[in-house]
Amino acid sequence: MNLNEVQATLTDMEDSMLGGLAAIDVFSKTSGMSVAGRRSSPRACALFNILVDRIGDTIKKSGLPVPESIQQTLLRLGDDGQVMIVVVDLTDKYRMGMALDCSRAQLGIVVSVVLPDAIPRMRAALR
Repeated sequence: MNLNEVQATLTDMEDSMLGGLAAIDVFSKTSGMSVAGRRSSPRACALFNILVDRIGDTIKKSGLPVPESIQQTLLRLGDDGQVMIVVVDLTDKYRMGMALDCSRAQLGIVVSVVLPDAIPRMRAALR
């Protein structure tokens, strides 16, 4: 793992989100423990990990025609939908979870620019 490249990618992501990134962590799928992050939350990492696993299991049991593995999970929270949780499977060992302030982060940029740039960089750094 190239931790310097992981940290550099996190910095670039934060800069690209115009103050809308509340928190971000790269964490282990097995333990839920963070290996790198900004405004890290160990509890959030563990909960994001459980949440994504349960969503994946539920989708598989439902019989919906979706891919076997879920690469990205996006959830909008709150009555006004101003918080978004994004969890991305990076490798077989790691996930990235982030909390966004939707009133500040431009979701089109996050989904179309930031994530497509950051995900390959993170995957390469985690090998």
